[in-house]
Amino acid sequence: MEFYEEFCWFDKISDDILLRIFIFVPRTFWKDLTKVCTRFENICLDKEIFRVSDLTSAYGWSNQDLKYYLRAGCRYIETLHLSHCYWFSSLALSTYISKCKNIQHLSLLDCKLTTQGLLQILRSVVNLESLTISVSNLLDFSNAINDSKEVQKSLKNLKHFGLHNQEETVSYSANSIGFHVSQQVALFQHCPSIESFSVIGTPCIGQKFAKRLVHPLITKNNLCNLKAVSINDTENATSRLYFFSVLVRACKLPAIHFTNLSVAGLDFKKAATTHSYFVKSLQGSLPTLKRLDLSKSEIDEFETSMLKSESLNLTHLNLSHVRSEKSCVGLLNIASRCKNLVSLNLKGATSGCRVWGQGELNGLNSVLGLCHSLQDLNLAGIHLHEEDTESSLVDVLIRHNISEFKSLALSVCSLVARTTKKPEISNGYISKGLGKRQRISRVQEAGPASNNDSKGHNSLSDLSKSCPKLTSLEIIDADCRGSCIIPVSSNPNPCEQSHKFNDTDLINVANWKKLKYLQLTCLPGVKSLSCLCVKSDDFSNLKVLHLTNIGLGALAPGYWSILQYFTQLRDLRIEQTLMKLDERFYTPCLECIHLQRLVIVSRHCKVQSKPLENFVEKV
Repeated sequence: MEFYEEFCWFDKISDDILLRIFIFVPRTFWKDLTKVCTRFENICLDKEIFRVSDLTSAYGWSNQDLKYYLRAGCRYIETLHLSHCYWFSSLALSTYISKCKNIQHLSLLDCKLTTQGLLQILRSVVNLESLTISVSNLLDFSNAINDSKEVQKSLKNLKHFGLHNQEETVSYSANSIGFHVSQQVALFQHCPSIESFSVIGTPCIGQKFAKRLVHPLITKNNLCNLKAVSINDTENATSRLYFFSVLVRACKLPAIHFTNLSVAGLDFKKAATTHSYFVKSLQGSLPTLKRLDLSKSEIDEFETSMLKSESLNLTHLNLSHVRSEKSCVGLLNIASRCKNLVSLNLKGATSGCRVWGQGELNGLNSVLGLCHSLQDLNLAGIHLHEEDTESSLVDVLIRHNISEFKSLALSVCSLVARTTKKPEISNGYISKGLGKRQRISRVQEAGPASNNDSKGHNSLSDLSKSCPKLTSLEIIDADCRGSCIIPVSSNPNPCEQSHKFNDTDLINVANWKKLKYLQLTCLPGVKSLSCLCVKSDDFSNLKVLHLTNIGLGALAPGYWSILQYFTQLRDLRIEQTLMKLDERFYTPCLECIHLQRLVIVSRHCKVQSKPLENFVEKV
């Protein structure tokens, strides 16, 4: 605010315009706005401020702050997001949310809520249409719902339900099984209007299962409106039972047609044998499907159906790590038939052959030529070497109009510039008629540029010119399969081609001025990160940065000084085999004044406690 002899510009702005401005301010700054002046405080109490309340990851808020906000807006809140606010107590959440009677959309993912706390909220909020919650004991939660008529009444209008299962996991033993299976009347019995359903399982390493497995009993046809089903972790036993029992039951209904569907990890060959109606139902949904996730699935039986289907209206297709006995060309043919495709994930989709050839490149060329709405493309986990193809991956990409691309993920070896073939030089003479010779220059004559001429040519530089609006970029080694804490024996060495991608190539990442997400994983030819920043504003929009095994000198002085240029960074994740966490590392991190999350993963890490304490105090 500028003052000129007791004149304030804000006095010339009406309350209506100020209200419109405040609506765009994140709700996490609401309490700060109320403290500016009485006028600001009064505007902050308007119903339009509270109608959609997104408090996701509201760092710095206490139980009292939450109480003040929800008490002020309890009559107006229709949408409330409190996901990942794990520090609020169950008592505070259940007490204050229960007073907001008009909530229609509620998200409490990853919140510290007991079963009784959840029930208290569900009894009070009777107009719910969308609900996303985390439960630590699925059996108790199912029993509690079946025993409470008030909760069942609140669920009658529910259309969208997301369940995050935080069940305690146990290791499987052949001699002693440490879990038991229970059958409960499913939540869907009480939700006749349900349209979408998703289960999120707790990620776990190794062969672990939920201690209590709850298999839902579905006896009524309350799934006739179901259009979207998804799951993120089929390795979790509870999630798998919940998900597939609902899906198979839904597919038995005669008129069921999905719009969004995730069948990650499903073996269609086995499903076709045991539940033929199940595959037929999915085939019948192909014309109506908008989003389809077939990742990690055995799709030979289903692939033929997709190729025969007359109309595919898919906008999002996930084929990452699919298992098929056929070549990857078939998958690309499927994608090319989806003219409205916006997002295509082919990560690791190699059908047993980890190296793409010219046939796959031709298939990708067809996809890019026919799918004009494509904005997100993931080709990570695929080897593509110059000696196996007539043209490079980048050549295929820039041949088409990819100016609207927002997200791109590529393997390191596919970005290596094609080598120049040296022209054969004669002795300096050519024959000009019988018995005559004419001296010529040894310099090669100017002519059309060869496809293999890489002088002054850089793959990332060409890409940055073709898709300048990119906001998400991933460069990942095709052989990298996990974190650096995994034993070395299970992580193969990068392919020889990847070593040719070096600092000179990486420097072109800075050409993308709108990047918000950047992931660099296992770049063996890159020696230092200092090549990234040439100008201080190169990454002024970057919010998320993930670095894994970059360079060889992580312990060298000044290696992490590059971090000081990422001033808008919110999320930083670093995985290095060798790490030293001292002042040289933390000092550049302090320049990231908006940093909310810092994750360090290392097999051999030297941690100095005093610098760590000083860092935590300052952030």
